[in-house]
Amino acid sequence: MKKAIFIAGLIGFCSLTNAQEFDSVAYRFANDIDKATIEKHLRVIASDEYEGRETGKEGQKKTMEYLIKEFKSYGIEDVKGMNFKQAFPLIEQENSNVTLNINGVELIQFEDFLLRPFFVSNQNIRAELNYYNGQEDIEGIDFFIWDNDDESSESLNKQAKKIKESKARLVLFYDSTLNEKLEKYEHYFKKSRTKLATDEAKAQTLTIALTETGLSKLFNAANIKPDKLEKKGASLFEKAFPLQIDLNIDKPNNEISGENVLAFIPGKSKKDEIIVITAHYDHLGTDGELVFNGADDDGTGTVSLLEIAQSFMLAAKEGYRPERSILIMPVSGEEKGLLGSRYYTENPVFPLENTVANLNIDMIGRYDEHHTTDSNYVYLIGSDKLSTELHNLSEEVNKTYSKFNIDYRFNDENDPNRFYYRSDHYNFAKNNVPVIFYFSGVHEDYHKSTDTVEKIDFDKTSRIARLVFLTAWEIANREERIKLDEEL
Repeated sequence: MKKAIFIAGLIGFCSLTNAQEFDSVAYRFANDIDKATIEKHLRVIASDEYEGRETGKEGQKKTMEYLIKEFKSYGIEDVKGMNFKQAFPLIEQENSNVTLNINGVELIQFEDFLLRPFFVSNQNIRAELNYYNGQEDIEGIDFFIWDNDDESSESLNKQAKKIKESKARLVLFYDSTLNEKLEKYEHYFKKSRTKLATDEAKAQTLTIALTETGLSKLFNAANIKPDKLEKKGASLFEKAFPLQIDLNIDKPNNEISGENVLAFIPGKSKKDEIIVITAHYDHLGTDGELVFNGADDDGTGTVSLLEIAQSFMLAAKEGYRPERSILIMPVSGEEKGLLGSRYYTENPVFPLENTVANLNIDMIGRYDEHHTTDSNYVYLIGSDKLSTELHNLSEEVNKTYSKFNIDYRFNDENDPNRFYYRSDHYNFAKNNVPVIFYFSGVHEDYHKSTDTVEKIDFDKTSRIARLVFLTAWEIANREERIKLDEEL
């Protein structure tokens, strides 16, 4: 199948550069990206031995060492004496030791309530809890929102917007879906949270979402009978409030670190201009006996970087070194909030003004609900956000070489999934670096322990990896660097 793909592409050839020979070279080295080797690497880093690769944990460190060993074996040399890595300091906060008491009634975390944000300064709040009727100014007070119409999402959205815009210290509200969420995503909610140690603490509104049992306890604390509530509605609250609330947050904090791996391939004539290719090698770690192997998320992207790096090095050794430099950068901390890529863009090893583009790979080995039987698709996100020139180049590379059915549905500004903001390319994009995000969509095993190697389509993964390589090759070797739309 691999040969058929590239022969078809060769027949449909249309020149992207000035020399026919150059494009045949690109084909040859793209063809060295091998699905069997991708599978070999993935069976290592997505095995139980690598413990789900959680940032700051043993599995992430082990994966980092595996990647560095492979990059060294290709002949890639260390950059700037950094030992192939950029470490970044983190603070990990365990999601425990939160107590809540209302009028002497104790509420239990994860049973009766959920506190947000998950990462929060340790503090004690003892105050009067007021009832909010949707009218008065809510700045600087503590209040409770009640909406007994479960279908009234528009009303709740308006209330949520008001919370976001307010400077209230604390907000309680009833979430009729919270019981289901806590049951379905218990591992996620109870997991520790992480932030960059360099982040400054900011004043923030704390929100406490109540489950049905939590709401029942609030009724009890306010001496409100549910049967009377049905008749008299919210007016009962106005008489019952204010209530005394005690919230104590004493979460344990730990100092840990994450690492971005740096595999730098210097360019020839334009070596100060850099193309950065990323994928996140971290995942969710373990939960008791469960291992979250993250074969697709983002094992497929990570091992694709290994093959892409090897192809560029094979080309360089044979005298076809790219004109611009290539930085292959597996990042960690993505699952913690895009922390590794954010740290890099805030502390770049190479100046961002010299960074021509970022190509980011995240989850390219499975199928989503829109393409259950289609192995010839890929989602591209962000390619036209900053540079029409990059988008057009990407289209031409695919048309000439790969012939994927490119799906842009998640590139829509109104996409409710907001995938453009949810992977590492975004930290480059917000710093005015043109990006392309390569993605196959979310599947039924997303963020579950069942995201395992045997479910990966390695042929599809390797073909997308070749598309990324060929796109990077064209960006690296064209005469002019990619321009932002504002520069045209």
